[in-house]
Amino acid sequence: MIDIGEGWEGLAAALRGSDVRERVYVVGSTDSGKTTLCRYLVDTTAAQTRTAYVDCDTGQSRIGPPTTEGMVLCSGPTFLRFVGSTSPGGHFVQTITGAKRLVEKAEELSARATVIDSPGLVSGGTGIEFQFQMIDLLRPTRIVALQRGRELERLLANFARRPGVAIHRIPVSPAVVARTATGRRRYREERFASYFAGAELQEIPLRGLGLQGRVPDMRNPRGSPGGWSPSTTPRTLLSPSASSKICTPEDGGSRSSPRPSTRPPSRRSGSVRYTWISGRFRGRWSRLGPESLTPGRARARPRTPPPGRG
Repeated sequence: MIDIGEGWEGLAAALRGSDVRERVYVVGSTDSGKTTLCRYLVDTTAAQTRTAYVDCDTGQSRIGPPTTEGMVLCSGPTFLRFVGSTSPGGHFVQTITGAKRLVEKAEELSARATVIDSPGLVSGGTGIEFQFQMIDLLRPTRIVALQRGRELERLLANFARRPGVAIHRIPVSPAVVARTATGRRRYREERFASYFAGAELQEIPLRGLGLQGRVPDMRNPRGSPGGWSPSTTPRTLLSPSASSKICTPEDGGSRSSPRPSTRPPSRRSGSVRYTWISGRFRGRWSRLGPESLTPGRARARPRTPPPGRG
């Protein structure tokens, strides 16, 4: 059951009564109740209009596994976008681009209201600039700022006079419970394990594929362990599917099983460490993409992100 906070009902009523297409950008620090507010807005709005939820928090993902952004349309399909990290740091372009593509996809599927759950990186010059670029590109009709004081005012000042943008300042609910770093790590591990459960192992050759992101050094196969293997389609949107593992033998080539019926044009690399429970692979984040993933029960072992970015 959702504990409704101050200002939530008025915001939800404004969305339901709107006669224009709405994009709602919910911004706030870690443990400010963004996801709970987004759930409330989606649940109350979807009864009257076609509503989409876009999850941009790659560390505590609610739609896909960690390292991905996701979009779900009420009574419709789910789409994922691979970013490659559990925090925006070092992956600003991938995070912002992924959010833009998912919001566009929601509207392509006729969503009249799109609720965007933003990452919790809001502090300091880096956080403000990141959030400014997200908002500037996504062009929301409403910015919902969850604050404990005035910590977001420097960001909000950039949009105070922008035509077509309404700013809603909402206090952080006293019902919000802060999660520990251990609890966040455990959540990521559980999400990885759940997503990979029942996946099938495939070996896909690298020859002829485009490589993007943090591409491992193929001249050093010992430093390029197997891992998630996201394959990017021409649309570069992802959907959960079979799992893949890149195999680089000592001669620098790639071992492979028979090719899948549809071979993706490229693979994207990220920057997360993980360990399988049944079989161990070490190294920087592997290759996860639209039609892939890894075998068996996997357990994620992400690198510890900088403070405030987990």
